[in-house]
Amino acid sequence: MPSGTGGTAEAAGAKLLLGAIRWDAWVGGDWAVGSQVNRTLSPKKYEFRLPYYAGITVPNRVLIDEPAQTLLHDESTTQVVELSRPFTPQSRAVTVEWDWKETVAGRWARAILVSGSSAAVDIATRSDASGTQLVYRASDGTWKVLQTVADDTWYSLKVIADPAPPQGATPWVDIFVDGVRRANHVPLLGAMTSFDRLSLRTNETLTSDLYIRNLSVEVTESVNANGAVQSVMDQEIHYAAAAGIDYWAFVYYPLSAARNLYLSSAYKNDVNWCAILDGNFTGTFDANLPPLASQFSTPNYQKVLGGRPLVYFLSGADADKVAKLRAKAAELGVANPYVVVMGWTAQGAADLKTTVGADAVSRYATGSMSGAPYSDLAAAESGLWDQYATAAGQVIPTVSTGWDKRPRYDYPVSWEPDYTGFKDTWTQQATPAQIASHLGAAVSWTKAHPASTAASTALIYAWNEFDEGGWICPTLVEIRDSGAPLRLNAIAGVSRTTARRGRK
Repeated sequence: MPSGTGGTAEAAGAKLLLGAIRWDAWVGGDWAVGSQVNRTLSPKKYEFRLPYYAGITVPNRVLIDEPAQTLLHDESTTQVVELSRPFTPQSRAVTVEWDWKETVAGRWARAILVSGSSAAVDIATRSDASGTQLVYRASDGTWKVLQTVADDTWYSLKVIADPAPPQGATPWVDIFVDGVRRANHVPLLGAMTSFDRLSLRTNETLTSDLYIRNLSVEVTESVNANGAVQSVMDQEIHYAAAAGIDYWAFVYYPLSAARNLYLSSAYKNDVNWCAILDGNFTGTFDANLPPLASQFSTPNYQKVLGGRPLVYFLSGADADKVAKLRAKAAELGVANPYVVVMGWTAQGAADLKTTVGADAVSRYATGSMSGAPYSDLAAAESGLWDQYATAAGQVIPTVSTGWDKRPRYDYPVSWEPDYTGFKDTWTQQATPAQIASHLGAAVSWTKAHPASTAASTALIYAWNEFDEGGWICPTLVEIRDSGAPLRLNAIAGVSRTTARRGRK
């Protein structure tokens, strides 16, 4: 059972309370958010991040795989030379990739994704007074420039095309060149409902040599991680409790399916919970507050310092909202909430704490390392604990398990339109032992700074931020290959006794 059910963690030898952030968009199917997150982790290279309950809905996702180099040698000024590859018609998105180069660039080499007898996507090279360019044909028939191209130079292209996006969105195509997105969600050339062929060809009036390699076509969305199932939630609770997770900090907004399943679980008292409030909650704060406050008195709502309900604000905090939160708790006869504001800088968090009248500060996550090892992230984050404590007094240290949002660069999600930085801002994956070591450092730091850590709790980023790069929930791959939740087992082995002496 968790140690924080209304009790205090102040006594000598008390155990540090360990929370883990939950972000619950994994509801599967064609629901807008769940479908987008499924898509981000569908590529084979991201499969290792899938939660243990994910299903591979398209086992044979590769429709075409031709790594070998092919030369299209065209000596005719009246005919094309073509590499045509049909595939099983696909009514959902496909990802098409290839490398190509022209010995002499701009000779109107073409790559066409076909639906029946119609072009859905049309990419070409051309040469005109403005230079030699890679272009695509827009739905109005005009050619739009993607970038310049040079003679005898390889370019890697990727096209993601969706003829039937979820919830009736307009069919679209994204075009990448050398890993950089050059066209984002531009319309297809017509009202197609499926794709069935890829054509790479030379121009009928120009001679040329066109080289092609690494040609592939894959089904873009090939997994379904549907966590909106009671048995899944029950198993997650078992996993978390076995690892010594005291509470989940649910990001509390309209994505409520997982939270409701947790509250209806027969095992809900095995792991506590609390709320992280963001703009979705604070935007209609007066309406959202009563149902949240009604949970404060329940046995499994996480409390600190002798019974104070723990509440985090990720965004949208102001003095009026914090005052209303405290007043509502008093009206219900509940202890004064312990309010924690999250900020991305120590001084920013400290200033917000003072302005709104919060009790402590914390941080959602730490990352922004351009391919650096996880050890660099851990070292930087350890330094932040000191910075936040110095600036704000009371702090709840964050223990980040990783940061890598590159899946959301390849497959942008609608709620993060500014995705371009995700391509280069990432941290190498942590080993279970490294995560355990970082958590151990947080325990030691809390023990050494009792005056700044009255609540005696730390917050892990995250239970299930799979496509953002931070998770401890068991994955499909580790359960399949190792038969054990490796990250959770490592966390379970970390002693969390803070051994605070002389505190009352």
